[in-house]
Amino acid sequence: MLLNVCCAPCALPLIEAAEQPALFFYGPNIFPREEYDKRLQETEKVAGLYGLDFLAGEYEHEAWLKYLTSQLPDLPETYQEGGDRCQACFKFRLAGTARLAKERGFQRFATTLSISRFKDVSFINRYGTELAGQNGLAYVTFSLDAGEAHRKGLELSRRHGIYRQNYCGCEFSLR
Repeated sequence: MLLNVCCAPCALPLIEAAEQPALFFYGPNIFPREEYDKRLQETEKVAGLYGLDFLAGEYEHEAWLKYLTSQLPDLPETYQEGGDRCQACFKFRLAGTARLAKERGFQRFATTLSISRFKDVSFINRYGTELAGQNGLAYVTFSLDAGEAHRKGLELSRRHGIYRQNYCGCEFSLR
């Protein structure tokens, strides 16, 4: 299974639930580049700690911004956190994950976004399932409680000395 990861702390509780997933760090939304690099390094560190395969997507920030602009009638910065802008972002990132899963011969994919306390998990899982069907893949959901997953991620981050960010990642959530 290919697990889309946007930050290492969110991946930690899913690693045990997913039985040896390959970690795919893909965060074209993350800003600034230094933050992206820090999250990339931490995810690679987690892959090493758990002996997991690690893949890193390209930092396609400009393509991501262009996509958001093409999908939204208003400027991205005018949207509230958690709304249409975020859904367009999820679509971009999930499509990239499904594409790589298919190219690399994975049969299943999932995302750490699907257990977030702050994201529209229903939308993420519906769209992931739709992409999976379009690509001959299976989309995996987790039966973890978001609050419990967050607590476990905190605990494991402390134990392993993993950096924890304090915002979603994009320049709009940074505000």
